[in-house]
Amino acid sequence: MKTILLSVIAFAFLASCNSTPQTELQAVQNVKGTAVYGDSVKNDNVIEITALQTAMVGESKKDIKIKGLVKEVCKNKGCWMIMDLGNGNDIRVTFKDYKIFVPKDLTGKEVILDGFAYTDTTSIETLRHYAKDGGKSEAEIAAITTPKENLAYEAKGVVVMN
Repeated sequence: MKTILLSVIAFAFLASCNSTPQTELQAVQNVKGTAVYGDSVKNDNVIEITALQTAMVGESKKDIKIKGLVKEVCKNKGCWMIMDLGNGNDIRVTFKDYKIFVPKDLTGKEVILDGFAYTDTTSIETLRHYAKDGGKSEAEIAAITTPKENLAYEAKGVVVMN
């Protein structure tokens, strides 16, 4: 009887030592998409872009991964993107050290970004530059007369999902 009991205890002990916790089975890996620009992006802690403003409450800068649709891309070089925050506001995405350029036809594609969000005031000169790069008319560019305070994002990695 003792032998059976010891065998059961030994088996239970060995089984518990060899089991891997559920969290370890779901290892953090790179997001797989159709294309990657800049650094790879890990698949942990990615939030929908519609939750970004809530995540930024009380923060002026925050490292965060976001997922959403590209609304517009710089028509000149692909050096910035605009994404819809889902509440009528947009966010401009620029790229770390001006080293990433995305395809100009990325509009409508879903992307996952790794970088940081921050509050920013964009100068009139920069807003006009963005408008020119975005293909706006001279009249639309001239109509920009005040700086804009907004949420912005600097990405170090972009993964195109579709």
